[in-house]
Amino acid sequence: MKRVLIALCLATFVVLTVAPAAHASITLTKPERTLLALINHARAKRGLHKLAVVTSLERDARAHSREMVNRDYFGHNSYNGESVGARLIRFGYTTKGCTSWRVGECIAYGRGTRGSAKGVFTAWMKSKAHRAIILTKAFRNAGIGRAKGTYNGVDGMIFFTLDCGRRIR
Repeated sequence: MKRVLIALCLATFVVLTVAPAAHASITLTKPERTLLALINHARAKRGLHKLAVVTSLERDARAHSREMVNRDYFGHNSYNGESVGARLIRFGYTTKGCTSWRVGECIAYGRGTRGSAKGVFTAWMKSKAHRAIILTKAFRNAGIGRAKGTYNGVDGMIFFTLDCGRRIR
């Protein structure tokens, strides 16, 4: 019995130290939860794994959406020209120790229903490039960020960033 208990404790320790923290202190906003649910529903209908929120991707997605609003621009690269991949690594979604590392990003902005989670999801699914990212079989991790502000002089614009990825160690 003692050996079983020790083995169980050891197995739990290994899982906790090796497995990435999927939900470590991340609370999605209602629109972020809605968008994730829509994405995961679309993936499940096609037999794909659901995406789990990972802290580093979530922090990056939120920061990128805020930066686009605050800097009044729209683009995958950061305002300073940093690429998506470099930005994700900077936020902690690293390649270190990985045999495979793959990422993808969708961004959108809109106002009213076009800026809602459902409106953004619908637009992404109608776009071949965005749909391909959402339905990439390899992806297992996600982060969703939303920010609201003024863009090109129009108030009430809502920006969404979806960062997807997978790391194999």
